[in-house]
Amino acid sequence: MKWYLVTILLLAVFCTGCLDFGEDEETTSPTNAQVARCRSEMYLNRSVQLTPLGYKLLGSGIDDAIWFKFKPESTDLTEIFDNTVVDTFEFKSPFTFDHEMKDLQWWDVEGKTLLGGRVSLPNARYMTVGINKTEEGYVIYIMWHET
Repeated sequence: MKWYLVTILLLAVFCTGCLDFGEDEETTSPTNAQVARCRSEMYLNRSVQLTPLGYKLLGSGIDDAIWFKFKPESTDLTEIFDNTVVDTFEFKSPFTFDHEMKDLQWWDVEGKTLLGGRVSLPNARYMTVGINKTEEGYVIYIMWHET
């Protein structure tokens, strides 16, 4: 019985490093499925039209993380997010991201004066939102992760 338990324990420890949690992905042309996941996980209003500008998923670890950059057609921040979960009135300016992700060329937040903040989401998930106001409207940067 002892050898059986020891064998099971050793197999569990050995196989843990072999688990496949998922894939990492990065693109400046996100698919409809990638955008749909961002809309759902980041509580983006489904009726707002948006142009995706970049997507990076770290899916190979235990917890996923997503960087998503997009341009919404709406110029009213209260229309972009599900306001029952995301309160844009709590965002502050100036705001900077803790991790700038300099290896992502499209994640160009450095040197920009952003409006933003950190949002606690349901199901032990969080996101950091940075909003850049341009002459054409908004460009929104979101770093989402689960714990």
